[in-house]
Amino acid sequence: MFQNLSEKLESAFKNLKGESRINDLNIANTVKDIRRALIDADVNFKIAKEFTDKVKDKAVGEKVINAISPGQLMVKIVQDELTELMGGTEAAFNITGNPAVILIAGLQGSGKTTFTGKLANYLKSQKGKSPLLVAADIYRPAAIDQLTVLAEQVGVDIYSERENKDAVAIALNAIKEAKA
Repeated sequence: MFQNLSEKLESAFKNLKGESRINDLNIANTVKDIRRALIDADVNFKIAKEFTDKVKDKAVGEKVINAISPGQLMVKIVQDELTELMGGTEAAFNITGNPAVILIAGLQGSGKTTFTGKLANYLKSQKGKSPLLVAADIYRPAAIDQLTVLAEQVGVDIYSERENKDAVAIALNAIKEAKA
């Protein structure tokens, strides 16, 4: 999903490539494409509209410095607005608890398994933690195998119950395992 959004945003910014200045027409076209990309990525229409209105307001009348192109300026404006939309500042990652439990949930194909591997690697290498990955995706074929491969690549433990079809029971058993 994020890859698709990223590609659509890049496509929107390409509309400004070769332009020497930002004007109302190319801003309107770019903002329309950005709004469409956000809606295609399941962002609420109202939020997408408010977001693109803010981008448009910031871009209109913006002077383009000779060293950067209109496309680069628009990327900067969109990045600043996305950062603001997500809270504006980096939030501390709370990994307290014994054990700390992090639930990864999302739509099919949104990258949960890959993100889980990256998060485990981060926790291990940057935070000095010993993550235990838990294979609780009981619906997707090969999910346990994929998570097992990622755990091996990152060098962390994995907990799975291949025959158990109760995700809550798997999670509770994994917490007991982590405590032990």
